[in-house]
Amino acid sequence: MNDADILTAFHDRRAHYETYLQANGIAVQTCPGCGFPTLAERGAFEICIICSWEDDGQDDHAKSMLAQLEITGVRISGPNGSLTLQENRLNIGRLLESYADLMDGETDYDVARVLRTIAFYHERRTDIESRMTGEEHIQDHIWMEWKEVKKDLLMALVVPKE
Repeated sequence: MNDADILTAFHDRRAHYETYLQANGIAVQTCPGCGFPTLAERGAFEICIICSWEDDGQDDHAKSMLAQLEITGVRISGPNGSLTLQENRLNIGRLLESYADLMDGETDYDVARVLRTIAFYHERRTDIESRMTGEEHIQDHIWMEWKEVKKDLLMALVVPKE
């Protein structure tokens, strides 16, 4: 897939999830970085468990708070560093595409199953974080385990083609 196809897939995925969430009164928001239903609310600087995008309110229709400050000449680094929203979307799209190719699968569009999958991996990560002391080095086993949860979650969002 080229960049345009990846971005189209992102918008289609996000619209699909948003339609389902709204129709079923589920109080979860889709992440502007990956399109999956992972956020409790928008613009609250919550970090997506799937793509690690920190939601500062930026989206297709709204620039980040930092971009608004730049207009006045104030330039500071934001929660996502120099990574743009579009770059994040492309990165996640490429990862999903590579996992789909490896597994001869496709991104999961079964919203109920995706919500259960996200909840399961959120619990795994919370368990790992509860065992951390703050004294671990980045190469310690517990950090490796924590990083694996993100990779495993992304892979779990790819299912065999029907």
